[in-house]
Amino acid sequence: MKTILTVFKKELIDTLRDRRTLLTAILMPAIFIPVLLYGMTKLTSIIMEKEENKKLKIAMLDAPAEFISKLDTAKFELVSGMTLESGRDQILADSLDAMVGFPSNYVSKMAEMKTSKVNVWFKSTNLLVKDRMTELIDDFENDILDQRIAALEITKDAIYPIDLLRFNIASPKEQIGQTVGGFLPYIFIIFCFMGCMYPALDLITGEKERGTIETLLTVPASKFNILLGKVFTIALVGLSAAVMTIIGLFLATKFLPDLPEDILESLSAIVGWKFIAMLFAMLIPMAIFFAGVISAMIVRAKSFKEAQSIVTPVSFIVIVPALVAVLPGIELNWTTVMIPILNVALATKEIVAGTIQPAYYIVVVVSLIILALISVAISYRQFSKESMIL
Repeated sequence: MKTILTVFKKELIDTLRDRRTLLTAILMPAIFIPVLLYGMTKLTSIIMEKEENKKLKIAMLDAPAEFISKLDTAKFELVSGMTLESGRDQILADSLDAMVGFPSNYVSKMAEMKTSKVNVWFKSTNLLVKDRMTELIDDFENDILDQRIAALEITKDAIYPIDLLRFNIASPKEQIGQTVGGFLPYIFIIFCFMGCMYPALDLITGEKERGTIETLLTVPASKFNILLGKVFTIALVGLSAAVMTIIGLFLATKFLPDLPEDILESLSAIVGWKFIAMLFAMLIPMAIFFAGVISAMIVRAKSFKEAQSIVTPVSFIVIVPALVAVLPGIELNWTTVMIPILNVALATKEIVAGTIQPAYYIVVVVSLIILALISVAISYRQFSKESMIL
């Protein structure tokens, strides 16, 4: 054990001297979440405010006078002389925001108190245009409805027999789990993998290129102890990257003033000791698993560039299960609980929501520990071959 700690200390010092590793594993994760949250919130606020205050250019086809008279000229600019074809072309060209078309029998339909179709053309890529046009048509429809109710001498209660009330009884933690819970594990997992990747490249392939691995193998330590020292160093840096994302999350809840109140409350509720403890019980074996897998893959590489080409595609394999966890309908069960990376992402969502089942959580942690041991064993088998490391 003393030999492993000595190798670990030596490798950790070498790793901390590497600026690229410090940038990837320490600085970037710490600032990523605050910058991301602030940037997304600020950008969304600016875009939404711009779209809400934008004066929409709309064209009318056979619109009745009472509809045109209700247009708020501060919000809408009426463009005349349009046909169906020219209006659609201008909407596609972004010179027109929307077009409203009334059928030729609209007036007779209204006189007979029947339903008439109204067509609205728009581009879904133009934010809020659909909502604003729907609101415009709904207001006009409500005016017609009020006129019919008055003419028939009835009340709205007579035509609206049911008043539907919806009550969301999901706890705040469950709602947080659905909204934020899918995003957080994706960040943790990606940065943990990246934190393992760069020191692994330097401590294994980098030493082969520099010719220092031969010197290391001459010391009175077994290859197994040397490998464990390297793997633990790699795993620690990967785990540090995940820790820095949590610190970044904490900083975001404390020092970003422009975040919406509901987001701040959600994030503050997440950053608790119980969540951190349960998360780390999964992240520690996962970091060792990443370290073992990456070490086993790149030990055969003869150069740093070759090692990068080997390990880079693996990052996409890591991303896919983390993304799958965000999809609706994907839940933690006795099938997904055994799938690496996906089980961590799903379990994190359940922990955030406060709905994690102890049996599922135990299986996730145990399966990660087993995978970590297997990956280290495979890595040692590769590291034991002189043709691989020299």
